[in-house]
Amino acid sequence: MAKKGQKFKKYPSEIKYQVVKLFIEENLPKKTIASLLGIPPDRVRLWIKNYLLYGDAERKRGKPKKESFEEEMERLRAENAYLKLLMEKILEEGNSKKKLK
Repeated sequence: MAKKGQKFKKYPSEIKYQVVKLFIEENLPKKTIASLLGIPPDRVRLWIKNYLLYGDAERKRGKPKKESFEEEMERLRAENAYLKLLMEKILEEGNSKKKLK
């Protein structure tokens, strides 16, 4: 929890999008991305979550704007892609555990 007057390090947009790219395109785990780039794991999780939910790694403050049909479709496509990746990883882990037994 943030303390009163606590300052946080600000990261450029390029870093945030690099994190998202490594996660989606390279299928790297969040902890690996965090250690490679020297970024706290909670920041990595937040940027990926924001990208998948809102289509943008930048944190939006204030009242969210109403998204257009195209924006909603893009967001839903990103969510579906994320869920497919998760499902593939779960199935791969399940298959590798069965082989070990």
